[in-house]
Amino acid sequence: MRVPRNRQKAFLASQQKRPTTQPFRITLSTWRRILSRNTDEFCRNTTIHGLKYINNSKLRSSDRLFFGIALLVVLALAIYLIQDAFDKWTTNPVIVGIDPELTSIANEPFPAVTICNLNQAQAERVENLSNDSVEFAMLQLLCRRKVDVDMVKSNDSRWEEFILNISQPCKSMVIHCRFGADDYECARLFHPIVTDEGLCCVFNMLHPRFMYRKRVPYSHRNISLPEGFHAVNWHAEMGYRKRGFQPDGDNPLYPRRAQGTGESLGLSLTLDVQADAYYCSSSSSVGFKIALHSPNESPNVRETGVLLAPGMETKLRIDPTKIVTEKHLRNVDRRSRRCLFHNELKLRWFAHYTQRNCVAECLSGWLIRHCGCVTFYMPRLNANDTICPPHKRECVELIRFRTIVAMESCLDECLPSCFDLTFTATAYSTRISHDGFRETSSNGGWNFTDSYVERSVAVVNMYFKDPTFRANKQTEFIGFSDFLSGVGGLMGLFLGFSFLSIAECVYFALIRPCRTCSEIRQLNQPKVHQMNLKKSPTPGNIRYISAANWFQAELAHQQPNNRQHFNPA
Repeated sequence: MRVPRNRQKAFLASQQKRPTTQPFRITLSTWRRILSRNTDEFCRNTTIHGLKYINNSKLRSSDRLFFGIALLVVLALAIYLIQDAFDKWTTNPVIVGIDPELTSIANEPFPAVTICNLNQAQAERVENLSNDSVEFAMLQLLCRRKVDVDMVKSNDSRWEEFILNISQPCKSMVIHCRFGADDYECARLFHPIVTDEGLCCVFNMLHPRFMYRKRVPYSHRNISLPEGFHAVNWHAEMGYRKRGFQPDGDNPLYPRRAQGTGESLGLSLTLDVQADAYYCSSSSSVGFKIALHSPNESPNVRETGVLLAPGMETKLRIDPTKIVTEKHLRNVDRRSRRCLFHNELKLRWFAHYTQRNCVAECLSGWLIRHCGCVTFYMPRLNANDTICPPHKRECVELIRFRTIVAMESCLDECLPSCFDLTFTATAYSTRISHDGFRETSSNGGWNFTDSYVERSVAVVNMYFKDPTFRANKQTEFIGFSDFLSGVGGLMGLFLGFSFLSIAECVYFALIRPCRTCSEIRQLNQPKVHQMNLKKSPTPGNIRYISAANWFQAELAHQQPNNRQHFNPA
């Protein structure tokens, strides 16, 4: 059926004349009433202590004030204790204890052994040096004597080559070697290394290709291991397990593992100091200095070495000390845990990070900044770093004697390693028995007299006492769960606060006010919409009421019942 055009126009005109309905808006006073009602109900029903007394209008003002002051005092005390727990969590996250698992010496390397002759030069090799030559000035510096730099004609100095040419070679210093139950050729077992004590001989140190990052020191070039030895890149964090290394067999690993306990399975050396060839000593005595250190560390013989006297047999009982760290502490800030893992800081000269290696590079940087050069035994951080000539001695000595100031600066930068292995030795000495030594020397092909043995020969035996030892272990002192438990305990003890209290706050502060506002808007909808709602079919005997109206009706219903209940019959 087609509607006439005039009726369509009349209908459109009537629709345009109808007044537009404005949406209902919640006023500020309505919001205040809603929040006031929710706050009142929250205070009466929450588990937080004290709020129901403060909000109770039936109590006297003095009583409500008392509970208010008590709540503030308890809250302040809880905040203070929580702040103290937070400071402990952030500043002291690590504690050092004893590892419950025993560490076997078979899983650790034998310590690197560095031996130095106190004699800085053999007399026959320096007797022809001119007093005004740079070599003579260098010799005097090695002997720790005064140098007249004005007499030196040239500043060209090649320290390492010079030291290698005038010092006693390793094959004549270490004349007999026995490691474990096997004898070795000492020249293949010990390698020359230039240290702060001059030329020394080292055993069981990392191969140069694993020890240094780029440039290899002159004394460490062309090093060959005994036949069958397999050089590996050992470090304390991963040990020998990094590439699935198996226990020593036909091809022993280098650095060598400990072979067992006792003198028979340790390292036994016979040393010849060649006292008759002495030109000068780095100290006031004749003999050797020996230092035990981790295989991936540079030796510090001058400051930490132990003296070995000729004519004496010395036994060094080795005590290993190891520190390990739980792996999840990597997530803790390094300044809080006060240690560094293996790959967290790369050095410029050494390939492995240890605190000793880092400090050596740091002190080398101090010398470069203040003197423009480094000493012959220190790391060279840059390709163009030069060795300090004799006329730079005063600058070098000034920095060396101010090592405390420099060391404090370096230790702030060079934190300890999170995994570290160090060795200490307890020394016992006695005089060599000439008869026993004469029998040993006849088997070895030596022709030493008793007087020569007393003046020049020393015997040293290094060994572990126990097959296992306990390492120190860095663990988490206060973890997040411990911190959360402490805070929860304080909040529960002082305020009765819990995570459900947070849910109550969210419900009464956000969810319920928003729902009440939505219901108020529905009650104030236009009448046409309400009529449409009334036309919708509903069950005949069910009465629908909003949550807000239901809550008010329940309160009105409960108050008379409460009065009747407490009214005596």
